[in-house]
Amino acid sequence: MNTIGQLFSVTSFGESHGSHVGCVIDGCPAGLLLDLDQMQTQVNRRKSNQSAFATTRHEEDQLEMMSGLFESTTTGAPICILIKNKDVKSEDYDLLKDVYRPNHADYTYAAKYGIRDHRGGGRSSVRVTAPLVAAGDIAYQLLRHQTAIQTTAYVSQIGTVALPNRNAYSHLDLLDIDANELRCPDEQVARQMKAHIDAVQAEGDTLGGVITCVIKNVPVGLGEPIFSKLHAQLGHAMLSINSVKGFEYGYGFASCAMKGSEYNDAFVMKDGKVHTHTNFSGGIQGGISNGNDIFFHVAFKPISSIRKTQQTIDTKGEDVSLHIEGRHDVCAVPRAVPIVEAYANIILADAILQAKQSTL
Repeated sequence: MNTIGQLFSVTSFGESHGSHVGCVIDGCPAGLLLDLDQMQTQVNRRKSNQSAFATTRHEEDQLEMMSGLFESTTTGAPICILIKNKDVKSEDYDLLKDVYRPNHADYTYAAKYGIRDHRGGGRSSVRVTAPLVAAGDIAYQLLRHQTAIQTTAYVSQIGTVALPNRNAYSHLDLLDIDANELRCPDEQVARQMKAHIDAVQAEGDTLGGVITCVIKNVPVGLGEPIFSKLHAQLGHAMLSINSVKGFEYGYGFASCAMKGSEYNDAFVMKDGKVHTHTNFSGGIQGGISNGNDIFFHVAFKPISSIRKTQQTIDTKGEDVSLHIEGRHDVCAVPRAVPIVEAYANIILADAILQAKQSTL
């Protein structure tokens, strides 16, 4: 399955060391004037080589809009986006051709398909998300054309260093998440995260973390009640991002320790509209948005390519001592912030179009 979305659908293609990575968007309504510079800015936010703890692979990531636009306006035809792979060093992976790297997709891909592209992980590489960030920005521009939705993701945890209360975000300044390289809205915590990364990098190891996403001004009625619950669709998208191991919306697991009287969001009237006094349910009830902020958390595992020597086996089943060289992130969580935003916006754009079909 290389496609996400039903009415606003995005199909991904390409490999890490192939000629290009790209995607095709189908179902984007005609007449949407796109800000192509904004799209490029979003793609640039997930670029490699942005910090001392990111991979040094240097890609221009220049968008090529191949179809579906006329004078920067969508025509209703499929939109094809290409990004050329330029800074590939496939020889760095020659020694890994016959080795199953721990916690990578090497073994499972080979077992499923009988063949795998060992260069940079091939299809399993996070490289394939670059054009999907562009698709997500088209989705966002569509959302902003029809709603006041505002999607903001930020880093809330790196390794053992975390914001004090992950579910409390109202006091945070979310206007400039890119003010520091960690994309954490608390400068003091960001400095602690950076020190933690520096220490682990010196050990030749890697770190994961958590990204929190807050979506404001969500219309009531997005999502379907059974198999296309809005939170299920968001979870599907987030768990499809490379290295993601967990998804939690609202108070999620914390709600397990609460009583029903504590967790229930009481309904109130405010300015002539229905609201809830609290938002423990994260803006979604019965699988459908209720108009409150949607917020969720996405957990990323540590990067699997570490410089420490590891024990594994090769394709013949023989023991191997593996020491991975090449260009790899120490912590890729900050670079994943625009990916989380993009995938969320694709789901929301699809939900908006579906909602329009739900009533006469």
